[in-house]
Amino acid sequence: MAAPCRLISRLAVVSGGGSGIGRAVCQRFASEGASVVVADRNEESAHKTLELLSRNYRGQEHVALEVDVSLKESVGRLVNAIQSHYFQPPSICVSAAGITQDEFLLKMEEEDFDRVIQVNLKGTFLLTQAVSSALVAAGISKGSIITVGSIVGKVGNVGQINYSASKAGVEGLTRTAAKELSKYGIRCNCILPGFIASPMTENLPEKVMSKVSPLILMGRMGKPAEVADVCAFLASDDSQYITGVSIEVAGGLFIG
Repeated sequence: MAAPCRLISRLAVVSGGGSGIGRAVCQRFASEGASVVVADRNEESAHKTLELLSRNYRGQEHVALEVDVSLKESVGRLVNAIQSHYFQPPSICVSAAGITQDEFLLKMEEEDFDRVIQVNLKGTFLLTQAVSSALVAAGISKGSIITVGSIVGKVGNVGQINYSASKAGVEGLTRTAAKELSKYGIRCNCILPGFIASPMTENLPEKVMSKVSPLILMGRMGKPAEVADVCAFLASDDSQYITGVSIEVAGGLFIG
């Protein structure tokens, strides 16, 4: 069944768009009519996503741009480049860039903790700030900012003290941003994926998955496209009265 066309004439930027959930979001947005900026630190991966969009969704103009979301200057260049190319800021922003550096609390190195916070939490802050600032400056009173947290930020996970802390921070950041940006017509919502089949989870040890699988009510790992479905809903006018919330896309993980 063809996707609805809820995002026609919309401009979206997706960080981490080169793979996994980010790539799936780019594809879903394009399928619904949006022009998509694929932003990723890995330029080659970003262009692979762009090739998919250009081949399958030809009605819009998509671009791929390199960005390191942990650096303010890099994020600033990204938003400036988007405005120069499209003559407007993106009205849809998805912060899907994220990394892991797993280790137990008693063994974790400080630099591994810092790097995950810089990319996952600070990167979300910088992109949210830059895009919302551009929207306010342009007088555009309609925007949807979607952050990607994690169910791990809500319940914790052994060996992921840095990752869980960063994702808990993303959820708090999103709620506060929603309160501050609502007067400008900008909605902010957070998605909390569970265990999704992606490059980030493909190297999980079998013994870890054997413990997690029984806790997922749906009985399987999620698909990136299933997260993208929720992103498309939050980006569209179908969710125009929703802001400041977190939506779990986790197959019922930990509920049982």
